[in-house]
Amino acid sequence: MKICYFGAFDLWYARNNFIRQALESSGCRVSICNVPQAWPTYRKTVPLIMQYRRVWRDCDLILVAEFCQTLVPLAWLLGRLTGRPVVFDMVIGLYEASVIERRRHARNEFAARKLFYLDKAATHLANAILTGTTAYKEYVAADFGIPAEKIHLTPLGVNDHLFRPGLEPSSSGGKLTVLYHGSFIPNHGVDIIINAAAEAGNESAMSFRFVGDGEGKAQAMELAERLRISNIAFASKVPFESLPAHIAEADIVLGVFGDTPQAKKAMANKVLEGLAMRKPVITGDTLSTRENFVHGEHLWLTPLGDPVALAHGLQSLAADEKLRARLAERGHRRVIERLTPAVVGKRLKAELQILSDRWQK
Repeated sequence: MKICYFGAFDLWYARNNFIRQALESSGCRVSICNVPQAWPTYRKTVPLIMQYRRVWRDCDLILVAEFCQTLVPLAWLLGRLTGRPVVFDMVIGLYEASVIERRRHARNEFAARKLFYLDKAATHLANAILTGTTAYKEYVAADFGIPAEKIHLTPLGVNDHLFRPGLEPSSSGGKLTVLYHGSFIPNHGVDIIINAAAEAGNESAMSFRFVGDGEGKAQAMELAERLRISNIAFASKVPFESLPAHIAEADIVLGVFGDTPQAKKAMANKVLEGLAMRKPVITGDTLSTRENFVHGEHLWLTPLGDPVALAHGLQSLAADEKLRARLAERGHRRVIERLTPAVVGKRLKAELQILSDRWQK
């Protein structure tokens, strides 16, 4: 099967990297039609059309990458002109990210309504939609009026060739290294982590390390300083392919803890990356996480938005080396069984093939 991967996206972003790996591991040939994300939509149009002209005869369908809602209408038009179905990977909506999560616009503002209708138009124009969790599938169906049979669950997975068990962690002055890697957006709950570090105390057996940049980092650093936490360090974002080296140095890997709608519906890349590297992971307790993992069996779950509970969970892990080893081993095994490119790619290819066959009829 031949796929045109279409949009304005970062090829190294975890979801995009995984989808490409999953398709290629299942025997699909992937052609990339991609332009810089920073370009305005009008500037993206002509280069994408020119790229598509070169590959469309050798493609069975167009797969629009996540966060590319504004380009779904162009993909739909190109699909109509060339007889190719369009699939949209909607891991998160623009409206939910900007209005519900980050509160950049009030719900009744024009800008907010525009984002909602961009999401709605993208879901209606696409012939099929991919989502990462059952909760998000239900959200797309309910909020945008999409038939459930049009939405296909394609779970977030992890590149197990890049994220694999390797180096043992190095000690931080005799303390266990607790790692958070990623952005500082609300659903990740970095403030919850910092308050949990304060609750555990500077004399705890743990040292906290944050790797990442972006909106909210300055506030996080100010909070850590205000709480006088001395066993905490902040580092800049690293290239995606360098992340495994940082995870390898951790004793415990942190997931997401914000009590937000997105946190409840999504599955975090950082959780899967830690488990793939056979690290004990602690993250917020959500139905989306429980789709594949069991508390105390594969990882450690704690209530969202609760720094005291997170501190207690971290202290439980820090005090029990055998528990950490058991979670790391069983969590790693579960990821390999369910969420690698080979496993997810096989099912994704079968679903896309059915769609392509129906379209051709």
